[in-house]
Amino acid sequence: MDTHYLYYYLGYISMLFSTLSFIVGLLCIKSINRYLVPIFLIVFVSFVTDIISAVYASSNINNFYIFHLFTIFEFILISFFYILFLKKYLSPVFLLLPIPVFLIVAFIDYRINGLNSMDSLSASVEAILLSMYALVSFFFVMRKLLFENILSEPFFWINSGILFYFSGGLLVFAFS
Repeated sequence: MDTHYLYYYLGYISMLFSTLSFIVGLLCIKSINRYLVPIFLIVFVSFVTDIISAVYASSNINNFYIFHLFTIFEFILISFFYILFLKKYLSPVFLLLPIPVFLIVAFIDYRINGLNSMDSLSASVEAILLSMYALVSFFFVMRKLLFENILSEPFFWINSGILFYFSGGLLVFAFS
């Protein structure tokens, strides 16, 4: 199988899961906790990004700049997810400090690589910072015993997914 077809099918699988996640989010929008709103917004941004990216790819238009923008929105929204959840336990300065650091790194990545290549530097820094957010969150959840049954809490599953995705993807982002 040609790699072109593999990327083609993976792109449509990604779009399918983004669409399904967005539909489920719309159906459950009334029951979304306040700290989960940024996660719903990420699902929406991912849905829009996949559609725009597919249209650009089918027209043979460079779409790397879309991924640069998506990385920035993704980091900011996930940061706000953690800020909303941890604001009772940590100083807002500690929680807000990674955002300007990441934006500076994203700007440096843009200046070095431009918009015609993957944003490997900013994606690597994003993976490190979000993995740290996830580990700190697990520390506070375990230390403060915030939940009686942690497995029934959406926060546990979202935080676990963020930790697995970004800590595992760090190697991919760093060496791409």
